Amino acid sequence: MTVALKILLGLYTLQALIKFFNLFVVPYSFRIKRIAALYSGGGRSVKVFDDVLLAFTVLLVAMLASAGLEHLSFITGLMVGLTLTQLLFHRFNRPLDADKAPPPPVSPIKSMSYAIQATPALAWRELIVQTALFVWALYMLVTGA
Repeated sequence: MTVALKILLGLYTLQALIKFFNLFVVPYSFRIKRIAALYSGGGRSVKVFDDVLLAFTVLLVAMLASAGLEHLSFITGLMVGLTLTQLLFHRFNRPLDADKAPPPPVSPIKSMSYAIQATPALAWRELIVQTALFVWALYMLVTGA
């Protein structure tokens, strides 16, 4: 169980690093087309993905619990992760220019997604902290240190 958990965590962490790397390497025009496609059709694919991701999260926690969850470490990670997410979202408090705004209907999450794609550098501090933590996490998972 521990090996499977390490593999899943490693792949998930790698995906997170690639996602943040793409914000600064993949051109905006390409990224925003992908975001627009995700929200087409009323955002159904986002809803399905979110449901799958929630189930995956529950699976990871269950696997961790069966491998021997250390509550202080888990709670610290949970609180740090949630706080970093909140801080990252708060960086995107500027109205979008008309050419960067999403087409209607505009849900709050659609607006946030477009704002992040338009100016990811607004959250540079949070992204640096997240990236450092992801790199450390991958190192620990790979080396077993």
